[in-house]
Amino acid sequence: MLGIKNAIDIHVHSSPSIFPRSVDDFELAEQALAAGMRAIVLKAHEESTVSRAKIVTKFVKGIEVYGSLVLNEYVGGLNPYAVDIAIQQGAKIIWMPTGSAKHHLDYYGGKSDYKEQKSTIRLLPQKGITIFGNDGQVLPVVYEIVDLIKGSDAVLATGHLSPLETKALVKIASERGLEKILVAHPDLKINKMDLSLQLELVKMGAFVEKSMLTLMPSWQSIQPDELIHGMKLLGFDRCVLQTDFGQVNHPTPTEGYSQFIQLLFDHGLKEEEIKKMACDVPAELLSL
Repeated sequence: MLGIKNAIDIHVHSSPSIFPRSVDDFELAEQALAAGMRAIVLKAHEESTVSRAKIVTKFVKGIEVYGSLVLNEYVGGLNPYAVDIAIQQGAKIIWMPTGSAKHHLDYYGGKSDYKEQKSTIRLLPQKGITIFGNDGQVLPVVYEIVDLIKGSDAVLATGHLSPLETKALVKIASERGLEKILVAHPDLKINKMDLSLQLELVKMGAFVEKSMLTLMPSWQSIQPDELIHGMKLLGFDRCVLQTDFGQVNHPTPTEGYSQFIQLLFDHGLKEEEIKKMACDVPAELLSL
């Protein structure tokens, strides 16, 4: 079986969380370490994971654990103060809204969780965050957030914005000189994008996530051959493998990553092509 030595999962979930998770932060790090992985980035829809990552790093040696921030309502939405503090404390990725995004809420009928995955606690109703103002133009605060990220070593990730919002955001970020732009799981049904749009975003300078979650039964939105076709079209040097795992009804994230790599290998990808997406590109994004 093809191993995951030196692989990096830049998009993974663990507890504590508002959703039931298969592993906690420490279990995730320990399992990734045992599998020989190089690094993981913790993601939580409700809070910054920077402090959590620092605590885990103190006790689990031999693997790099980083935090990120999702700009949902729980941290003030499109909040430059939260962004500034997070990147100064070492956040590796700043995500645009996920469960608080207007596009997410519209997709799930006004719910900020998922029909596939329910929150374990009550969530207040949300109006939905969009990067567009009433005039259809991108909000000034978005430019402020982009500039804060540009001045750091962090990655700007698109979250659960609509394809139209994603295109506008990538265009602005690219024009303002931001080199680390990540399009979040564009094959997932929440914000599914045509390959033509994904290619357009790559040509603007973005990297694109390719996710194991998109192949899982209750979340499936693409077939393996179609996913691999997209990787080849976009270029292995612009694609990033991730699991987006942590859900209790799936394998643990480390197991899922191993299964993902093996699946790609069994479907004809070469070992060096997989390593490019699993090791080299995420290491570039995280400046490792």
